[in-house]
Amino acid sequence: MQTFIDFIEEWVNICKAAKAKVRTECKDLDFGEQCSHLEKEAVNVSLGNLLTYPFVREGVVKKTLSLKGGHYDFVKGAFQLWNLDFNLSPCLSL
Repeated sequence: MQTFIDFIEEWVNICKAAKAKVRTECKDLDFGEQCSHLEKEAVNVSLGNLLTYPFVREGVVKKTLSLKGGHYDFVKGAFQLWNLDFNLSPCLSL
């Protein structure tokens, strides 16, 4: 039986790729800016993870579902919302 802690650990592990990307691409930024980039990249990774669910991917391909990213900056009191264009095509069956 999966516990809440197991779920959180799996969810956090999904974003290890985001952490590695930010460490590489944003190493010259200060820690606060790195954190902001990491939060946004984690949202992008999470959206990509949603596409692993067939019903989500189908909705995006058929344009009956739109995925958006969002980030709230508590310090500045600003909210960013962005669209992602995945350029997905339907799966082919042979």
